[in-house]
Amino acid sequence: MIVVADDLDAPAVLPGGGNTLTITEPGPVGIFSSSVGSVQELQALFRAGSPIPAFNLQGAVVDNATLTTSATITDIQAQLAGTGMGYDIILLTPPPGSYDATVDGVFQTRNGVAGTTVLNTGSSGALIQGGVDTLNGGEDLDAFYFYDYIIRLNTSLADVSSGGVGRTKIADNGVVLPQDRVFFRYGNVHNTTYAAGAPSLNRFVAGFERAFMEGLFSLELRAPFATDAATAYAVDGNAITNGATTRFGNFSLYLKGLLVDDGRLAVSGGLGISLPTASDTSIHYADGTELLHISSDAVHLQPFLGMLYTPNRRCFAQAFLQYDVATNGNAVALNTGNGLTSAGSLTDANHLLFDAAIGYWLYQDKQAKGLTGIIPTLEIHQTVATGDGDIVSAGPFQIGNFNGNRSITSLVAGTTLECGTRTQITAGYATALGSDRDYDGAFQIQLNHLLGQ
Repeated sequence: MIVVADDLDAPAVLPGGGNTLTITEPGPVGIFSSSVGSVQELQALFRAGSPIPAFNLQGAVVDNATLTTSATITDIQAQLAGTGMGYDIILLTPPPGSYDATVDGVFQTRNGVAGTTVLNTGSSGALIQGGVDTLNGGEDLDAFYFYDYIIRLNTSLADVSSGGVGRTKIADNGVVLPQDRVFFRYGNVHNTTYAAGAPSLNRFVAGFERAFMEGLFSLELRAPFATDAATAYAVDGNAITNGATTRFGNFSLYLKGLLVDDGRLAVSGGLGISLPTASDTSIHYADGTELLHISSDAVHLQPFLGMLYTPNRRCFAQAFLQYDVATNGNAVALNTGNGLTSAGSLTDANHLLFDAAIGYWLYQDKQAKGLTGIIPTLEIHQTVATGDGDIVSAGPFQIGNFNGNRSITSLVAGTTLECGTRTQITAGYATALGSDRDYDGAFQIQLNHLLGQ
């Protein structure tokens, strides 16, 4: 959009050379759309004597026509005298705030997606009518204020890297010692940014771990999926809505090796690989036309260390330190009016994850039938983004993670019930601490069953 304040008359007697120039005349002022994108383009057309593309009236600012230069009169006079050409650009300060508010209303009416109106100061400026390159007083000036409409689509809300399901990490139902086991984890996450049209997100992770080389190593597979995952959006008026759906996330493989085990202290380490099996993320207009498509392409590497400390038969402490790094980006295609075209690639921010837990065998009887143990636990989880993710711009759109570096802390309290010597059922509740959060609370339940004789 362009706001044009034309035929502004400079005073016959200019202020002193060290002053800026302000001209104010009765409005209203017109708001136009045009193929012209900057005052620099207008300058080139005027100088070449070329026809000017049509300016189409879209609205009006009910305020005075105002122009204030950003350089002093002496500086402007030196600039105009130094080129020897007409139609030099005079830089301006921003106009009154009423211009921004009115232009924003026009943009909001015209566009189907809510965005932010921004004055493009680099494209705005004034020209002296007739191309006379002097400023001696009495000239007519035309001020051109160019505005951009920026629509920000925040990919962090849909968690592009996991197809809206959420990332998995080794500490989620992880164990330090290599084992033969199968496991299942369920979480009901309340008021999450990943939920689609519902107050909660149901997340599931099924998997198994297989030990080899006499229990020194193990290979683990995790398959996450979720209901009410937010990956398919629809533009509805000035809002973006989404529908409930079941989605698979990124399958993860973990290779783990035992480094230390002296009976009390065990340390293991390994590497996780998160594969791009998650669903793509897309936004459609109401008529089905696709506005945005982000492919699930990124492979994540997740090196980790784990520690288990058991000072006696009843107490234990466990911790994991993990780094999550994206090895490549996710392709972005955007429709700016001519169908989906490539707009670039988004690379997820890297994360450092620290998880620690302490537990106590409140009841323990390996010889009992049925219930053989009760183990209350308390956990702390910390996730820190070590850098910002990418931002891709195309036309009026900006796609990326606009939340910046985040540090999310969660506290989990739970209890594990051991049945026999091979099956453990754990239930717990997690709550996010602080203002940086993706959810309010989550109920979790998980099952572990050891295999073998």
